[in-house]
Amino acid sequence: MNLHPSEDILGTAGTELRGRRIVLCLTGSVAVVRAVDLARLLMRHGAEVYPVMTASAAQLIGPALLEWATGHRPVLELSGAIEHVALAGNVSRPADLILVAPATANTVGKIAAGIDDTPVTTFVTTGLGQGLPLILVPAMHLAMYDHPLVRENLAKLSRLGVTVLMPRLEEGKAKLATEEEVLRAVITRLNEVKAKTTSGDWAGKTVLITAGRTAEPLDTVRTLSNNSSGRMGIALAQAALQRGAKVLLVAGKLAVEVPENVEVFPAETAKAMYDTCQHLLTTRKVDVMLAAAAVGDWQVETPVSYKVPTDRSWTLTLVPTPKIIDQVKTWSPATYLCAFRAQTGLNAEQLGQDAVQRLHKARADLIAANDTGKPGTGFEALDNAFQVWGTEGLIADLPRQDKRGIADKLLDIIRKRL
Repeated sequence: MNLHPSEDILGTAGTELRGRRIVLCLTGSVAVVRAVDLARLLMRHGAEVYPVMTASAAQLIGPALLEWATGHRPVLELSGAIEHVALAGNVSRPADLILVAPATANTVGKIAAGIDDTPVTTFVTTGLGQGLPLILVPAMHLAMYDHPLVRENLAKLSRLGVTVLMPRLEEGKAKLATEEEVLRAVITRLNEVKAKTTSGDWAGKTVLITAGRTAEPLDTVRTLSNNSSGRMGIALAQAALQRGAKVLLVAGKLAVEVPENVEVFPAETAKAMYDTCQHLLTTRKVDVMLAAAAVGDWQVETPVSYKVPTDRSWTLTLVPTPKIIDQVKTWSPATYLCAFRAQTGLNAEQLGQDAVQRLHKARADLIAANDTGKPGTGFEALDNAFQVWGTEGLIADLPRQDKRGIADKLLDIIRKRL
């Protein structure tokens, strides 16, 4: 399917909402003039946005502008296409979330009373009945916002599980939350929904994760290392924790915070990480190992016991570090091993061939291979993309997305295979 030209911005600022479909409902507040910026921000973070407008909203901002902004013609009235069911009803693929921004006092009252007399209220009623998450972003004059029944309606909807993003009280007005605040609320709400659907599916499993980079001493102050931040390993730890697993984290040097409730084992050199993994795999029952750390491939044959002066040349002899993933099945044959393979400069076919060779050498169950040379993915980046291979062949080709999202997809794949 050909994309609308305006959808060329999808995912250019982030991938937290990749694959998500959001119904953006617009009502008759003057704050509707910010709808284009909001829609474009959601799209830049990966979402497909489908606008729905009341007649009052269409008097304040042209539907053609919303079609340009989103690539989808706004729903202005319901037709034989039963748009509210197609996007928010009991269909095979409904939208992921309904966002009413701005939400006027009038529309809030109708939603709270279950009244359907505009396309927006009909979409909301349908979506709530289907169990879709709903976010309301009120905008109105302060006197209207302070009306006891308006406040009661918002409180009532909050009790029903609707997210109400409180307005900014400025200049005698209850102003629409900023586009960035709405974006964060959308991401948070969708993550909460994801957590509920997967919560507990890793309960009872112990997961060993290696994360971060190792650093091999050259002298007393200098090291040989790489650019890994540890984000991928930490994203895997967060995902496994949220889904009920007990997480053992063998941590090299990290540039990100370790989540609470993780049992951490610091190991900053390849040898230390090797020894720590051996100890854990031979003394504990580990169901799954995710070997996401960027373990250095080389170490100095004989590190210098002093700081080498900078006014002389220095010749170093490097020797290979011990390979952890090659020993996992020896230490713990029953542990399900997901290895990670980082390469650069290979085409997709070559990357896959290299991954399969490494999979078999390590006797791994699964391997996630990525090209760290691609802009925006790999070391220190917020996003990643993987080819996932098993012993039977290619399992999945996961496109670029944020590391937390791709961590969940990897856990989905592994959980089905345990």
